Amino acid sequence: MRSVEEAVTLEKLGADLLGIDLTPDPRFDDGRTISLEQATAMDGALARATLVPVLDLAGDPDRILRIAHATHSRMVQSARRMVAPADVRARLNDAGVGIVYGGIEIAHDDDPSWVLSDYLDEPGLEASFFQADVLPEYRDSWTFLRDRAPEYEEEFQIADLDELAGRHPLLVGFDFTPRNVREIVGALPRVRGLVFTLAERAGRSGVHFRSYPETLATLQALRG
Repeated sequence: MRSVEEAVTLEKLGADLLGIDLTPDPRFDDGRTISLEQATAMDGALARATLVPVLDLAGDPDRILRIAHATHSRMVQSARRMVAPADVRARLNDAGVGIVYGGIEIAHDDDPSWVLSDYLDEPGLEASFFQADVLPEYRDSWTFLRDRAPEYEEEFQIADLDELAGRHPLLVGFDFTPRNVREIVGALPRVRGLVFTLAERAGRSGVHFRSYPETLATLQALRG
């Protein structure tokens, strides 16, 4: 989110968690990093949804907690793929603040057992969700996973993704469109939620993102 208007509109369309970049996302360069003052204004305008500050979780735990408290956030998200340091995890857990582990990408040739292995070996992870971008190397990632992956038994499959979501709290990102979003939801009953990454342009290839108008159209289609 980068404005109160965006946050309120997406909440009305059913969004439960609204990510806010308080640290620049290295994948993009399109002005979506906002200030804490802007974030608190968004928080004050929301009736139901929760803001999720995206931060460097290797930083000062006091600062992370101040931001979470200022935005009434029940969780924070890592700005890159990493396991938050043990002291940060402990402080957040004591304060009742969970962690969304972002920056996870699932490639077509990944072994399902590898996807979260570097997280699951860590004690006291305090994970509220794992956020995974699925097959970002393909522009038509859902079509590839549905139609092409079954031709190769060793490829990552829809069933692998749903099984992973049954064992761990998983949010997934795809090339969502008004035409495919309801099919994706129906095919992945154990996935906890969908990730819509708002952006105008990416700094590298292999990233799923949608413009704000495209996201609105897809959420409206999802609501039926």
